[in-house]
Amino acid sequence: RKAGDWTGELYKIVNNHSKQKTMKEGKNTELQFQLAVDGPYGTPSDDIFQYKVSVLIGAGVGCTPYVSILKSVWYKIKSGNTQFGTKKIYFYWLCSDTKVFGWMTAQLKEILKTLEELDASDYLEVRLHLTRFNNDKEMMENVAANQGSKEDAITTLPNTQTQFGRPNWFKDFVGIGEKHAGSDIGIFFCGPGILSESLDHNSSLANAKLEEDGIDSMFFYNKENF
Repeated sequence: RKAGDWTGELYKIVNNHSKQKTMKEGKNTELQFQLAVDGPYGTPSDDIFQYKVSVLIGAGVGCTPYVSILKSVWYKIKSGNTQFGTKKIYFYWLCSDTKVFGWMTAQLKEILKTLEELDASDYLEVRLHLTRFNNDKEMMENVAANQGSKEDAITTLPNTQTQFGRPNWFKDFVGIGEKHAGSDIGIFFCGPGILSESLDHNSSLANAKLEEDGIDSMFFYNKENF
């Protein structure tokens, strides 16, 4: 699947090579490549379980590393292993197109369903945001008809509702800080640099507000841009 800059470039290289080989030999041939993988390397996401509360934020395909981490949590809890530091995860997924939601929805649904069956649904809170929409009449009618439902009208995920527009990061961060007073809270982001700057700025503002209000929570910002 080509869904980002890196996979897009890889697709072009493979596709161009395939066309050149077909033209040269004048027939269809089996295409073979040798790939060398150098790594793996650590990322800021490796520190997620060092915080009692973690906020994971993915923009578009930037959700990929976090779905993998949530899958790891799913396996831990399912196997009865609850002895890890993080007690609450907030997962924000921002998309500009409903089609992008589709390619990870099945995995998220499986994770949420299992957590609910294990009476651990409070561990994970999913917050979906559709940042761009073109007044799709059918979609809006479907959303209106499903108000109050336990299943999201757009993604069909349980116990969550897709919000339209971008989050109010300052308000959300302050709310999370107030709810988890006394906690160090890790914010982890994968996405474009311009949004990273906004998140960093708003986490600092939230820290100042919490300190002003006498609440001893603190956010620590971690990023991996693409």
